[in-house]
Amino acid sequence: MSNDWSPSPTFSIPTERLHISYFQADNSEHTEFLVRLWNTEDFIKSCGKTGLDTPEKSNVFIRNRVLQDYKRNKHGQFLVHLAESRLIGVTSLMKGEPPNAYSAPDIGYTILPEESGKGYATEASIGLLEYARRELGINDAFGFCGQDDARCRRVLEKIGLQFRGNRALKVFGGAQSAVYALPEMSQDLTVYGIDD
Repeated sequence: MSNDWSPSPTFSIPTERLHISYFQADNSEHTEFLVRLWNTEDFIKSCGKTGLDTPEKSNVFIRNRVLQDYKRNKHGQFLVHLAESRLIGVTSLMKGEPPNAYSAPDIGYTILPEESGKGYATEASIGLLEYARRELGINDAFGFCGQDDARCRRVLEKIGLQFRGNRALKVFGGAQSAVYALPEMSQDLTVYGIDD
């Protein structure tokens, strides 16, 4: 992707009930939705407070982080829409910048609390992984979550990842995390840069 690349507003990864799209920094619906989603009790409990509490801060974050991830990796955080209209969450395939990066990206998801329990996180994550394999040639992916986060662990298992143990992860400042990986990935996670 060239430096003048910008995410297409018509880009879509369709799934059975959803469609997945790029964030647009100047789209007020996107900036306001991110503020709403990241300030839910569920998100704060899982990921902590982000400080993104205004659409202006959300716009800056999308410009400086989300769009830069698209340019660097061709993937990152994506919006999840229900029935091609209402926003219900975010799914992501994230890969940091060296030295705080593993050689494979990790899959993630956040769905509005009122829409959780309906399989949307699973469906969106499978859709994004299939797109990444087909269009980006990405065949390896991790999933990370809190060791006691049973709901997140169930989703990672439903999308086909296998539990590989609890580890202190450098990308999370050494915090302990449950580590999942696709079955075909090496049992030796040090080949991807993960070690304790």
